[in-house]
Amino acid sequence: MKKRLWKTALAAAALVTLGGAAVQAAEEQSGKQHQGIEGNWDVRITVVRCDTGQALFSGRAIVLYGEGGSVTGITDNFMHSSQLGTWRHVRGQSYTSVGRFFIFNADGSFAGSEEVSADVELSTDANEYTDTATSQIFNTSDQVISTGCAIAMATRLLE
Repeated sequence: MKKRLWKTALAAAALVTLGGAAVQAAEEQSGKQHQGIEGNWDVRITVVRCDTGQALFSGRAIVLYGEGGSVTGITDNFMHSSQLGTWRHVRGQSYTSVGRFFIFNADGSFAGSEEVSADVELSTDANEYTDTATSQIFNTSDQVISTGCAIAMATRLLE
């Protein structure tokens, strides 16, 4: 019985290793490895005054730019929901994205939502990006009550 379990575990490990190598070889051959903005990113965000660029506060996010133009993100701010949105390639290393998330009061009640529009510049090695963003904050009736600006630097989360 132990021998059979050992053989099964060994076979499974071999399949995983060979399967991973085959996927990596296929990605390298097709040229898809780290091309474009698609993938997971560790993002450092600084909210700034729109008129002066003075830093107000900073935070972090993990963002997934998915195949086909979808964006999903989570931040370190417990008063925000996850972000959902879209992205598109503009030209060269330039992209744009728009996303929306819900905002909550400190007591957990719904406060509204925020829509963030960003211009993203991907580095030449496609492992870093910078962006500049503007936002609109909406109340619970979906009326704009405030606007804001931010800058960000991101590093690709490598597989």
